[in-house]
Amino acid sequence: MIEKVSIKGKDIWIIVEPHIIHPPGNDAKEFFTASYQVLDPAATSTGGMLFLDGGGKPLVFESPVQALEYASEKLTDG
Repeated sequence: MIEKVSIKGKDIWIIVEPHIIHPPGNDAKEFFTASYQVLDPAATSTGGMLFLDGGGKPLVFESPVQALEYASEKLTDG
């Protein structure tokens, strides 16, 4: 899912993608990651900036909406 938002007068594209986690001994679970970029993803092949936790691993979210809300909030605050 790609969502175009306007933050502080600039267009930013937030990309939410599925992220499958395979815990040992359990069924796979689907989570989601969020990234952003300042160029239209349809016009460029440049990758986005992934939101990471303090340890450098991708942040995972339980729903696409949660990922989108987090990304919007972080980009607005930053």
